[in-house]
Amino acid sequence: MPEQGEVSMDEFRQMAERAGLGLKEGEVEELKPIYDLYAAYAAQLHGINFGAEEMVVEFHPDWPGT
Repeated sequence: MPEQGEVSMDEFRQMAERAGLGLKEGEVEELKPIYDLYAAYAAQLHGINFGAEEMVVEFHPDWPGT
């Protein structure tokens, strides 16, 4: 994914082909704006500096019973 901006339609089409999605042209055109939106969200997340914080994910098998 490029550092800034959106990928071109041709680049997106090539990514879909490499992923083996087998999308038709209309499907590629419909999916690209959604990809661009989530790529922008991902770029925002990658820009966050958490510093020395340690992130933990916990799983409680009895949730929501606790």
